[in-house]
Amino acid sequence: MALFRKKKVRKPRNPLGSALVEYDTIINKSLRGIINGVRSKRRLNPRKTEKILEDVYRKFDTITERISKENLKIDYRSDKIRYIIIDMISRLKALFKKAEEQDFDHLKFNSDKAASEIDNIENIRETLKKKMKEIESDYL
Repeated sequence: MALFRKKKVRKPRNPLGSALVEYDTIINKSLRGIINGVRSKRRLNPRKTEKILEDVYRKFDTITERISKENLKIDYRSDKIRYIIIDMISRLKALFKKAEEQDFDHLKFNSDKAASEIDNIENIRETLKKKMKEIESDYL
């Protein structure tokens, strides 16, 4: 019955590819509820959201530290991708810190602008996926 087995998915050997996999899992598991709440203009529970974001910030910091210029030496094309990943992470962190200052209230903080920023970050992520394939990365 090998016909119905799941295809085995392995982690990329490229450090930038593994950083993107971690970024995707953070977005899909931890931040998906918060992002959907911002898009639908709901008021989020500040205490619960702050705890989730503390964990997310810590994970983002480990990713940026691991792919920093001091810790990872790569070629020029991959260097561009590194800076795009770091920029995406810093933009997300800035967006959520701004929302955190307003207690995640969609009336106080401009949720339309935040939703467009999230869409912009997702578009950057899609172009980054194409660039990873161009440099022949083993990213999914």
